[in-house]
Amino acid sequence: MTPDGKGVYRWRYSVNLYRNPGLLWLFYKVFGGIFAGCMLFVLFLGDFKVSPEGVKWGLVGFAVMIAIVTLAYYIYALIQGGRYTWDFEMDEDGVNGVQVANEAKRNKVLGTVVAVMGAATGNLTQMGVGTMVASGNGWDSQFATVSKVKPDRKHNTINIHNGLFHNQVFVGDEDFDFVLDHITSHSPKLLK
Repeated sequence: MTPDGKGVYRWRYSVNLYRNPGLLWLFYKVFGGIFAGCMLFVLFLGDFKVSPEGVKWGLVGFAVMIAIVTLAYYIYALIQGGRYTWDFEMDEDGVNGVQVANEAKRNKVLGTVVAVMGAATGNLTQMGVGTMVASGNGWDSQFATVSKVKPDRKHNTINIHNGLFHNQVFVGDEDFDFVLDHITSHSPKLLK
């Protein structure tokens, strides 16, 4: 971690995509939520009538979605060389993360290809995974809006929740406590 003397801290962290399941679990949560929303919509169209056959096909659809997301994640990990590298910057107001430029460019191309393939085959899950990968090259969390912080020391991850948004800060063992304390002590909603 490098402080600049003006209250800004910068660091780079490279995540092992095979050993740190955080990103995979995030994909499961996002696409699980999308799947649940689609199921509620289908139930709404059918006047909330549930049949054993409908439940069976719902579970099959869920299993297929999990399989596609898992396969896409491990293909992505293979293409990335098993690593996902981020540059972080933290000050008094917030923390932001930006994917390293060469990886962001590769992700944009890969995500676009996956999304187009999903659209061409009518596979909405594949299209969603591709769109998510293509658009995700950076984020910003303002401490004033942070509603929950969940540290995962085992995976060097600090999960930050801002309402509906969820960001992950990756930080090495040596700086983990400092970054966690800085985030929690500067987030007014957590201090109430």
